[in-house]
Amino acid sequence: MRGVWPRRLLSGLVVLALLAVLGSTWFAHRLLVEVLSGRAFATAPEGITDPLTLGYRGDPMQAFGLPFETLMVETPLGPAPAWYVPGTPGATRAAVVVHGIGGAREDGYLYLPELHAAGLPVLLISYRNDAGAPAAPDGLRAFGLTEWADLEAAVALLETRGIDQVVLVAASMGGGIAGQFLARSDYADLVEALVLDAPALDAPAVLRHVTDLLGLPLRSLGAPLAVPAFGLTHGVNLAQARVTEVLAQFEGPILLFHGTRDRIVPPATSLALLEARQGQTTVLLTPGDHLQSRATAPERFTTLLSGFLSALPR
Repeated sequence: MRGVWPRRLLSGLVVLALLAVLGSTWFAHRLLVEVLSGRAFATAPEGITDPLTLGYRGDPMQAFGLPFETLMVETPLGPAPAWYVPGTPGATRAAVVVHGIGGAREDGYLYLPELHAAGLPVLLISYRNDAGAPAAPDGLRAFGLTEWADLEAAVALLETRGIDQVVLVAASMGGGIAGQFLARSDYADLVEALVLDAPALDAPAVLRHVTDLLGLPLRSLGAPLAVPAFGLTHGVNLAQARVTEVLAQFEGPILLFHGTRDRIVPPATSLALLEARQGQTTVLLTPGDHLQSRATAPERFTTLLSGFLSALPR
């Protein structure tokens, strides 16, 4: 009988440990569900009057006095609205702005003044699950694994308008969309340069970062296990939502912004891209939070973005 209680105690501890890991996995899985289904998104605050502040709502004429055209991009799921701000007449290079998860076309206003000043036509797109755009069959955001096809449709539309060079401007999950586009699209060779702002290049790393900041117990086990669990429950393999290598191999120049206090996308993923890059890369690290580099260092942000665009071959 002496050996019974130690064995029972050990068995009990093992069961408790397993339950703790399962609990951590369940919480991380639940977090993914809430975010990727859109239920975690807060509505934009009302009363924002500065178009350079995230959450501003209004078209380009209301925001900057810029004439624009509303286009319908024929995505694989149906038409999605986009705003087209003309540039220099006859321009064959355009910018396409891809906002992040739960964002809107207006999020691209952080970059629009410099893009317009450079003479570029600018297309501010929406994609599946955005307001006014088609819903995905499963209702899920997928860190670019599905959304890249909507970006492809937007670039294809620009090509019919005489555009043969594209500057991709991608923020947050837009970075993942841009990376999947470069890896998968037949139109990838039209992309001449990339502007990335707090890009979500590695979905599992984003989950680990958020659970770390939340202080989730046993998160080092629960967060990695939540990724295959999400694949089983929702059919989306987020382990494939990693595009650092694709962007590292991109031959054109990259301008990269990231805040070191980002509570959503880990700055370490941008630093990993910088380390892996062979090509021309310009980086601005600010002490800001997610997508707050312009607000935190406005003069440096504007100078770098304007200089980056002016340095592109004519």
